[in-house]
Amino acid sequence: MSKSEIKLITLGETAVGKSSFIVKYIEDRFSPNYISTLGLDFRQKKIILENGQEIKLTLFDTAGQERYKSIAANLIKKVNGILLIYDITNNNSFNSISKWMESINEVSTTNISIILVGNKSDLDDRRRVTNEEGKKKAEEYGIPFYETSCKDGNNINEVILRITEEILNKKGNNNRKGEILSSHSKNKKSKFC
Repeated sequence: MSKSEIKLITLGETAVGKSSFIVKYIEDRFSPNYISTLGLDFRQKKIILENGQEIKLTLFDTAGQERYKSIAANLIKKVNGILLIYDITNNNSFNSISKWMESINEVSTTNISIILVGNKSDLDDRRRVTNEEGKKKAEEYGIPFYETSCKDGNNINEVILRITEEILNKKGNNNRKGEILSSHSKNKKSKFC
């Protein structure tokens, strides 16, 4: 059985749902009351693809506060992929995407995979950033775009599977599309996008 390790980092302003995203994916649970991440946290999950390849995912959760941005900058150099997250109910978090992309471009390699994530789609009645604005921003940077909800789980697995597939393709493993047959925390089948 072939083994691979993929390291992902969540980036975005404070309170956009970076921790919630990771906990929803790893533990399939949601809590409306999270304490802001201080510095850096991480979680891991093992998945096995239908072709037998085992993948160890490490998801780094970064603090959004300005004083911790140097930690994120150092970590960007060591990861394969970035989940750039904003809150659809918060214009400021969306407007900061350009600043985050500048930071990423300053320190990352050209081989890094990035996905733009508009989080909290379950709060559509409080929406301040349209789906079209999110798509346009992603097109501007040539990256995929998803809207997610950590509360109801909408598109959480799809985002992780999409970025995993892109990373494996960049590593030259372009025959990895398919289903995840098992994972560390559950044995639920999920399909790649």
